Amino acid sequence: MALGIIEPKTSAQLPGTEHLVDTAQTSGEHQYEHAHFKHGKGKVGSRVIRWVQLIDNLFQKQDIVLVPQPSVDPNDPLLWPVWKREVAFAVLFFNSIIFAACPGPMIAPATVALATQLEVPVKKVAQLSGYQLLIVGALGPIVSVLAEKYGKRPQFLLASLFGALGTGICMAGFDQSSLPKSYTVLLAGRMIQGLGTTAYESLAVAAIGDMFFLHQRGIRTSLLVLTTACLASFVAICAGHIFEVRGARNLFVILLPLQLFGFVCSFLFIPETQFRRNERQGSVVTEQDGITVDEKAEASTHSVTQESAVSTAKSTTPKRTFAQDLRLTSGVYNHDSILKLLGRIFVHLLNPAIVWITLVAAILISFFVGTAYTLAQIFSPPPYLLTVSQNGYFFTGALLGGILGVISGPLCDFSAKTLSRRNRGVFEAEFRIPVNILAVTMLSIGWFTFMWALERPLLKGGVYLCSFCYGAVCFGTSVAGTSTGLYILDAFRPYATEIFILQMMIKNFLFYAFSTFINEFAAEHGPANMCKVWGIITVCGFVTCLPMYILGKVNRSWVHRMYVKYLGDK
Repeated sequence: MALGIIEPKTSAQLPGTEHLVDTAQTSGEHQYEHAHFKHGKGKVGSRVIRWVQLIDNLFQKQDIVLVPQPSVDPNDPLLWPVWKREVAFAVLFFNSIIFAACPGPMIAPATVALATQLEVPVKKVAQLSGYQLLIVGALGPIVSVLAEKYGKRPQFLLASLFGALGTGICMAGFDQSSLPKSYTVLLAGRMIQGLGTTAYESLAVAAIGDMFFLHQRGIRTSLLVLTTACLASFVAICAGHIFEVRGARNLFVILLPLQLFGFVCSFLFIPETQFRRNERQGSVVTEQDGITVDEKAEASTHSVTQESAVSTAKSTTPKRTFAQDLRLTSGVYNHDSILKLLGRIFVHLLNPAIVWITLVAAILISFFVGTAYTLAQIFSPPPYLLTVSQNGYFFTGALLGGILGVISGPLCDFSAKTLSRRNRGVFEAEFRIPVNILAVTMLSIGWFTFMWALERPLLKGGVYLCSFCYGAVCFGTSVAGTSTGLYILDAFRPYATEIFILQMMIKNFLFYAFSTFINEFAAEHGPANMCKVWGIITVCGFVTCLPMYILGKVNRSWVHRMYVKYLGDK
């Protein structure tokens, strides 16, 4: 029983259980077994990316075993030069902002004002975002299948293209001859924008797993989670002021050139990250003399001379050139039919871990986003009387909460390494779960204090307190999203793309559902009651973290057998 985690009745090594840290016990008992594994370096690499390396090495020493172990293929994304991996991640991060984070909250502060301008009910304006997210959720499985079959690069390129096209259509919506036609064109543009959101919202985290080792994923995953929370709030702050000063059309005028720039960058700097490797090779005892791993890939080969060392291996695969990386597709990665690949996505609904991440991640984010639909409705009328710009500034709390939430990535990595050392160097995927204690604490403070403040609308400084509470919710949501995302990457790495797509689909269906009733719910029952309901459901949802931690490894054992039976072992 490893630190409270119940061991399954199987001798097979499970995905998500890895030797991560060399300890004194390891050196004494398994010295020769792990000596040949490639380890992380404890020093800072290139000066150009010094800041990234400093973060990676903050809690890192040379006793960190690289998981997964890199292959001998020079085209393995784990062996790309550091600059190439970091530039690809930077473009993914930037595009996740402009294609996934920007479109939704752009009109959130102006919900009431835009409804007046278009002469439609407030609910209709909320549905401009709701239908967009419905498209994102509905297309999720299709994007997953295409990524599984043809790779992630084509999906990122198509998403960038459709995102820019949708923004152009939204611009045209404000030039129509009648208000009903303006709303229709605007709705069409928002739905096409949704085509540009799907890939970046669902495949970006999986791409991190393709390019980076287990101990490097935390900070980068938290940065991507940042785009849906913190940076979406920053967009709302800017959008409120721009709407009031320049009008709604200019929101899209400003966004379009950024998206065109993102499309060019994705074409030039996001190569195909899909790579077929032996997912268990990090636990297999092999010796590969003569393999040199670029220092910039942060791997070092530890040679051993004992007779148990296995045969040597060298790669004969030529390294792809920059021009070859620009190909739209790198071939077919899976020869199964599209219908079969589509059907297997929903097999993951039988995995209890998926139910768990839905409770502590998808539903929490839907509460956060759903509440954003109502903020202008709450604070525009008396006694608050906030303008469109002031409604945008309200999101400052969420912005700060999201920025602070970035610490969840290094915190997840630190706790994983610390618990692994206490577990004699063995990492369990469940070591990602304990940080949710911080998440549920901040979420409880946020929702219940928000409720208290809204019950006292004449409270001096009430708007500032409410903004702080919304920031606490954003922080807790960021921590929970990072923790669950890393858990999926660690425990179910071969199926991460499909699982993230499924989670994204559920989350966006919830977003759409909220857009159909949340405004009426807040008006009828009061915004304070809404926050109380969200707080109670949140606390109840996080109770599931305890059985998930204790029984998570048993669940992984059962799920692994199920996946072997129904999906085929990857």
